[in-house]
Amino acid sequence: MIYAAVVAGYLCIVLAMGIIEFYAVKRPNSIAPMGDMLEHVMRSRTVRVGIIAAWWWFGWHFLFAPTVQAAL
Repeated sequence: MIYAAVVAGYLCIVLAMGIIEFYAVKRPNSIAPMGDMLEHVMRSRTVRVGIIAAWWWFGWHFLFAPTVQAAL
């Protein structure tokens, strides 16, 4: 049950990101598009390593290490 709620929450976040990106492409003066933000952020090597570590953490916890369900 909680797994479905967490997945639904992440899907809502992804949907919101898509809507904001669509708005940013239409009006780039009010909100910077994702490509422009990533280009600015990825200039630092430290940030690139941090982003890779974050993606590794998400991948490990959601794809390779499923949670153990306790029998009630």
